[in-house]
Amino acid sequence: MPPQTQRRRRTGHHEEQDDNSRHRRQSKRAPESDDGSGPSENDDEQDIDMDRPAGADNTSDDQLVKKLVRYALACEYARIPIRRDGIRDKVLGTHARSFRRVFDAAQEQLQKVFGMEMAELPVREKRTLKDKQKAVKRGTSQASASSRQYILISCLPKEYRTQPVIGPSRIPSTAEEAAYVAFYTIVISLITLSSGELSDMKLRRYLTRLNASQNLPMDKTDNVLQKLIRQGYLDKIVERVEGDEDAITWCVGPRGRVEVSPQSIAQVVSEVWRDPPDDFDKKLEKSLGVRRTGQASNTNRDRAEEEDE
Repeated sequence: MPPQTQRRRRTGHHEEQDDNSRHRRQSKRAPESDDGSGPSENDDEQDIDMDRPAGADNTSDDQLVKKLVRYALACEYARIPIRRDGIRDKVLGTHARSFRRVFDAAQEQLQKVFGMEMAELPVREKRTLKDKQKAVKRGTSQASASSRQYILISCLPKEYRTQPVIGPSRIPSTAEEAAYVAFYTIVISLITLSSGELSDMKLRRYLTRLNASQNLPMDKTDNVLQKLIRQGYLDKIVERVEGDEDAITWCVGPRGRVEVSPQSIAQVVSEVWRDPPDDFDKKLEKSLGVRRTGQASNTNRDRAEEEDE
């Protein structure tokens, strides 16, 4: 046999041996790859997971929840609405997709720790004819619209909603805060009992009878009314009338509708009347759609019995 032919056969035999040995080495490595220690297509992702601290996502959410709770308390302190856009910009930042999860966790913290919860404000009503026409053109329904704004309200059980527990704030002072709350509660009650609207002339007449200019310790009456508009307790509707004075109407604002409920108005009216007539409950139910609470009725009955004695 020629030497060249022998060399070719010997070379081919060595190549087959090399292939077999290479195959055996790869077979030995295969189990390592299955365990995740060998090279794979997901090496980069595994390296990232290894470097990331355990519970990093939970820690990030906890920080966002704390920020949202602080933001909600700060907004409520200033009596400004908690806007959803503000939550995204000032709290979530690049974690905008975590809104619902963070919001629900913050709501739970507010309820458990502070006895409050975020309640969505109703949409500001379209009062004037011009506003109603604009809404019709846009095809928007006021019932289905969302205000995307919230305020903090108490979620304490009824037995804890007493003066020692939820008294007026000490800032700027207890007396000023109590007078301010009493003032806007009375004004909202007057508007609500007047079918939800009150002309400027009638409101001024009521305030004069209440001697508001003397009984308001914090500022002038007009300044306090403007403050109530800014904070959402009242709405001032001005309709331009050609060749005549502007028609001014006062309505209850979104915050006022949430904070001062019909039940609260019924209690205020009961306190003012002290000894109501027999048909008082029927008239109150017709005006507000609610009945007086048993506590208010019993209080008035006890007062009448004490006066008789």
